[in-house]
Amino acid sequence: MKLFTRLLAILLALSLMPLAFTALAEEPVTITIWGSDRENMPFRNGLMTIEILKEKLGINIEIISAPTESLAEKYGLLMAGGDIPTIVQYKAKDLLLYKDAWQPLNELVNETDTPNLWKVYSDPEIRRKVSDADGIMRFIGQRTAITAGKLYFYRQDWLDKLGLETPKTVEDLYNVFVAIRDGDPNGNGQKDEVPFSVRKNGSNNRGNVVHNWGIAETFFAEDGQVKFGATDPRMKEALEWLHRCYEEKLLDQEYPTRDKTAWYSEWTNNQVFMSYDWSAYIDNVANLFKGQESDVHIVGAVPPEGPTGISETRDQLQPITVDEDWNAGIFAGASAEQKAAALKLLDYVYSEEGMILMNFGVEGQHYNVIDGDYKYSDLIMNNPDGLSPQDALRTFGIQSMLTLLQDARYERAFVSDEVNRIRDIYEQEDHIGDAFPTLAFTSDEQSVITEKYTEIEIYMDEMIDKFIMGVEPLDKFDAYVAQVESMGLKDVLKVYQDAYDRYMK
Repeated sequence: MKLFTRLLAILLALSLMPLAFTALAEEPVTITIWGSDRENMPFRNGLMTIEILKEKLGINIEIISAPTESLAEKYGLLMAGGDIPTIVQYKAKDLLLYKDAWQPLNELVNETDTPNLWKVYSDPEIRRKVSDADGIMRFIGQRTAITAGKLYFYRQDWLDKLGLETPKTVEDLYNVFVAIRDGDPNGNGQKDEVPFSVRKNGSNNRGNVVHNWGIAETFFAEDGQVKFGATDPRMKEALEWLHRCYEEKLLDQEYPTRDKTAWYSEWTNNQVFMSYDWSAYIDNVANLFKGQESDVHIVGAVPPEGPTGISETRDQLQPITVDEDWNAGIFAGASAEQKAAALKLLDYVYSEEGMILMNFGVEGQHYNVIDGDYKYSDLIMNNPDGLSPQDALRTFGIQSMLTLLQDARYERAFVSDEVNRIRDIYEQEDHIGDAFPTLAFTSDEQSVITEKYTEIEIYMDEMIDKFIMGVEPLDKFDAYVAQVESMGLKDVLKVYQDAYDRYMK
């Protein structure tokens, strides 16, 4: 009897062993994702979309949130520390500073294993945007579906009240600004109107006006030649216009530091006439007055024509948003299981099902399909917490910082007819200038940029604000150009030209 009991115990133990091994094998892989956690675009554990992805894919996803304040410093410390998460999401140029840290994806992104990624990245034009100087694919970017990103918008009711025509040129715009400043359109008897105000949005939105002089604030290409807008003679002309506006209190006197909260306050205080920002902010600003008895009428506007008739903005979305914080590099030192899980995640969010989740949310809760169209629910369109539709979506992790495949219907579904109208005009009437591509540099080229351009950029950024505000007179512009050139601009331009020529091949 004792022998039988012992045999039974042994057999029972043996019978349980496969179950134990199976349990260990089914333990979900844990991947960590480092990313920007913004005020209006949270990226953190507990977001609805993250929880759904974990359950759907059988992957344990841990978010490492990086608040946007001093984000560049946080990224530098992360990479210097060596304890790198499975996925790091950041700007393409900064990822490529540490290109050997990221798993080469040329072979891993293929039609068999990652079919949804392959649909996008099999296109050579798209693939080169996520590759280094040697043609090695180093990260997955967010695939955009909208081109017209940033637009001008203003208060039509103030134009109507003062009997003003819609400004067509920069000189027309200046005259309208003067009339707004002096005409008391808000009717409070005070000269407190702010004709043109922009918020600080990562980098300041001040540079938009110079596009109408045919340049960018930094690098741009003209007839195949890379140029530096900050030292171009046309920059001086644009700065003269901006300085005149600033000096005459037509431009917000605190534009270098005006954050979103303060900028919204200017609007609700009935002070702002015109601004320039992401297209959805036309509605965001209009919604500030929702529920009030107000004649506020916000409309979109095409860019004012510069001296040579150029009417465009270059602050637009590229097919892959390489200049934003959601390009995903997979750590080369991660385990094989973690890399496989990371690719599984990225391939899923690029799938039709994943695209719907990340763009629209959960059917019946965040959206409904009506006559074949995606329509957001009242939870999004009439949010009980008073959030804009875009901000409401993001509280659930929809359209979050996680790298994704964007669907143009997501934004068209919640923005007003006015936003869609002006955005269509930008796209159809050629008001979208060529955005300068994010380039891939060799190690030697990157050394030149690090050594020389970093200081040039800081100096340039400070001096442009000083010229606009009158801290430095514009008769010193030539001396400023000479100083930038003495800091190695010629060497930097050569590096950019070489990288641009490779990109265009």
